[in-house]
Amino acid sequence: MLERIQDALQEQQVAITEKILASRGTSLKEVKAKLSTFRVEIPSWGFGRSGTRYATYIDGTEAASPREKLALAGLCQRLTGCTPAVALIFPWDGDDYDLIRKCLKEEGLQAGAVNPSSFLPRPGPLDYRLKWGSLTNPVPEVRRAYIQHALDCLGIMRYLDSKTLTVWLHDGTNSPGQLSLLEQTRLLDEGAQPIYDALRPHESILIEYKFFEPAFYATAIADWGRSYALCQRLGDRARVLVDLGHHPLGTNVEQIVANLQYFGKLGGFHLNDRKYADDDLTTGSVDPFQLFRIFNVLVEAEFRGLQKVNNVVFMIDESHYLKDPLEEMLEAVDSIQRAYVQALAVDRTRWADAQKEGDAEAGDQVLKSAFFDTPATTILQSARLERGYPADPLQEYRFKYKASAKRLSVA
Repeated sequence: MLERIQDALQEQQVAITEKILASRGTSLKEVKAKLSTFRVEIPSWGFGRSGTRYATYIDGTEAASPREKLALAGLCQRLTGCTPAVALIFPWDGDDYDLIRKCLKEEGLQAGAVNPSSFLPRPGPLDYRLKWGSLTNPVPEVRRAYIQHALDCLGIMRYLDSKTLTVWLHDGTNSPGQLSLLEQTRLLDEGAQPIYDALRPHESILIEYKFFEPAFYATAIADWGRSYALCQRLGDRARVLVDLGHHPLGTNVEQIVANLQYFGKLGGFHLNDRKYADDDLTTGSVDPFQLFRIFNVLVEAEFRGLQKVNNVVFMIDESHYLKDPLEEMLEAVDSIQRAYVQALAVDRTRWADAQKEGDAEAGDQVLKSAFFDTPATTILQSARLERGYPADPLQEYRFKYKASAKRLSVA
């Protein structure tokens, strides 16, 4: 009896949703079709336990090895159906590439973007001297060693059948006298070129930026303009990666996205959220309206023929040090899909008319209606069930899988 009532209620909700979307110039079928091809890369490091600047708190819900990380990534894909690729970072993910390739295949996954680590000290030239940077390090031996590490990661990328190299550099200075800013600019451009030149025609490089930390005076790639200029200098297969947490407070991130799309240089995202200055929080957990505004730009760019949404690389990059890492990953995926659905539900005709008439209030109401009034939960649950996935992946994990998950005893 209860199931029949629930089914009837679901049918009513779907019928109402269809009418709402039709009134905005789209259809439930179209939105579901877009959702069915939308993909989000999940990071291997996101299934481990991140830390603060002071400590890391191990409680047994986190993966402790590449095999365990990829097993959780496989479960994430089975629960959501939209996370088939795993971004990897080396040397964090070890050097057993045969094992990684085997685990990816066993879990029905593929390798996403490969990330060289510029900041992790290890034996050899990339030792404690990395504190001075990688490509802009004043020591030639360290610069050469980092370039070789990036080239090695290209080899790993090809072995794992990935097509994307993502580069974030910790390079910068902490005082005005540490390094000439002109020399910093020269070293960055010259050091990045041989990495780009080693790309094959079907491969690409995404250049990330961050306005501070660990460099607090002059970060080498501090904003989207520096990343854009570097990508322009390198060539067509170099594009900018936008990390949502890597901006000063008040930055209009969606405008950055629009500019990069207009110039043909938006490569992808590291998706997360923040309250202050970095990307430690779950995507959409603090400012879901910003996430919606960004996706609104992405959908509009596709509508205008500038760039298809599916040609943008969406990667999650978060610091999971309090919650269960897989739970936080599932929460992030849901927020990302939700923002995409809301953006697809914007009445493009009414919005364009309001802009032409100079009616700012009407234009704002179109966006607010899409954000607040779109029955996104109904759309997402209906789309997931039709494709054979749980209506609510997070709750499915909590009540079906988590109880049997491995937990470690913590002293």
